[in-house]
Amino acid sequence: MRNYLFGKSLVLVLISFPLVLSSCVNLKSVADYSATSIVSIKNFEQIDYSFLQHCLDRCTDEAIRKYEIKRAQECSCELYIEADSVTQVFYATIEGYFEGLGLLSQNELTNYSSDALVNAMTAEEFGPLKIDERLASAFSSLSNTLLRATTDSYRRKKLAQYIEEANEPIQVLLEKFEIIISSNLKGELRFKRERLYAYYMDMKMNQTLNSDYEKGKAATDYYQALEAIQRKEMELELFGESLAEIAEGHQVLYENRNKLSVKSLQDLLKVHSSNVKTLISEFNKLND
Repeated sequence: MRNYLFGKSLVLVLISFPLVLSSCVNLKSVADYSATSIVSIKNFEQIDYSFLQHCLDRCTDEAIRKYEIKRAQECSCELYIEADSVTQVFYATIEGYFEGLGLLSQNELTNYSSDALVNAMTAEEFGPLKIDERLASAFSSLSNTLLRATTDSYRRKKLAQYIEEANEPIQVLLEKFEIIISSNLKGELRFKRERLYAYYMDMKMNQTLNSDYEKGKAATDYYQALEAIQRKEMELELFGESLAEIAEGHQVLYENRNKLSVKSLQDLLKVHSSNVKTLISEFNKLND
């Protein structure tokens, strides 16, 4: 009888072990997705272009066009500085959320710092950016979710609740962050490219270049500057694509939040993580 009970217990352990292992594996896939997302989001720090830089470039280009020589640039860039500050808030909030998601999936949320949390943002305009009520509400909702996660003793059993509460606001913030990068900032580079073209065309049309050497040097300088701008545009485009891929991955998490231990979720997350890693690799190649 004792042998029978021992054998029955052993069978139950062997049956339940794959389920436990599967749960761990799939929660690991959530952690891996979060870690990959963080690496991609942190590439924002490698983008050597900002709204302030656009403002300063515009002033410099105008001074060069007019042949103005001054002791210091006279640029009014306050609104562009504020736009950069808002962009930094997007970055810190989104990065902070995925840090919390990763730690929660590993049952380590007690190590999480809420320093990256932001207060509710009011609806107003910051130079080329506009924070509407929908965005202000998303910041507030996500901040509250992150704050509760650090104070309400969240653990892995609440991972589904964390994902559910955060999905709508994180989707809003990722969408707007992508627009800031892929549309607003990239649009400023487009203006820079047009100013560059106009400057060299003016030299050509006004026949200010006399020798063949001057003409060749001007053409070389133009195409080198154009290549640098286009490289930066590609960098912004790749970063924007990675944000869209991260958003799609989180939507998959949200739709499967109540079955996080199902292997099909692991396979789906692997696809999104792989896509993000590919975009990270392409982004890094531009900075080599």
